[in-house]
Amino acid sequence: MSNYYLTSPYHSNWIKGLNVHWQQGAHDAQLAMCKLIPDESSVLEVGCGDGSAAQEICSRVKNANYTGVDLSADMWEGRQDFNFVAASADKLPFAPASFDVVLSMFVIEHLVFPNCFLDEAWRVLKPGGSLITIAPDFDANAMPSEKSGFSYGTGRTKLAQGKLLDALITFYDSRVRLHRMRSRRRKQIESGSFYFPVLIEPRCLQFPEFITDCDAVYPVCSQEIVNYLRQKSDYKNGVVFYRDRSTFGLLITKN
Repeated sequence: MSNYYLTSPYHSNWIKGLNVHWQQGAHDAQLAMCKLIPDESSVLEVGCGDGSAAQEICSRVKNANYTGVDLSADMWEGRQDFNFVAASADKLPFAPASFDVVLSMFVIEHLVFPNCFLDEAWRVLKPGGSLITIAPDFDANAMPSEKSGFSYGTGRTKLAQGKLLDALITFYDSRVRLHRMRSRRRKQIESGSFYFPVLIEPRCLQFPEFITDCDAVYPVCSQEIVNYLRQKSDYKNGVVFYRDRSTFGLLITKN
């Protein structure tokens, strides 16, 4: 997936518009997040894209010291107003206990190894610091990158194209099989487990057009993240500070 993000002509164009919510008057989850960041905090945003969020965060958090990380420096080319670093989410080039707040917005669902990102975020987080994650609620909703039937597309579309068997299996997958899988996984997570399943063939690898979350590989579940970090000896608590029909915001605090 790293190669896709570094080479796809569609991804860079998309990511530069990813934070359009800020420009349109603010996404509710992002505004709620800003209220959780103490003044004068050192803030690391992992997966910062073109850095659009930096100015908004710093305008809402007094004297915030912002650093943004993304795979490609092309994302923020020409910007010198904030500190940006080209790095991978699972290999952050910072010393342990460097930041008061580590945050990611609509990033973890795109990571093949979300647990490695969580480990790194936890490592660079100061004692008493906060890890904030905003992500799609794929525990309650389908993933656009997920395939039903033999090919991508809705059952209705395939039926109209005369692909009868593919359409039937698509209807079964979307209405029965995938629901059963999510239910089974939810029960396992509710028992305290975690295993971070990922899609090995997301839609973006087969289709050139870029649609929202066609590159998502991890079906994010807030409780799974909490279960994983709870095993850390310096874990304090975790709380969902925001939730709507498609998005959640998770705050996890370090002792």
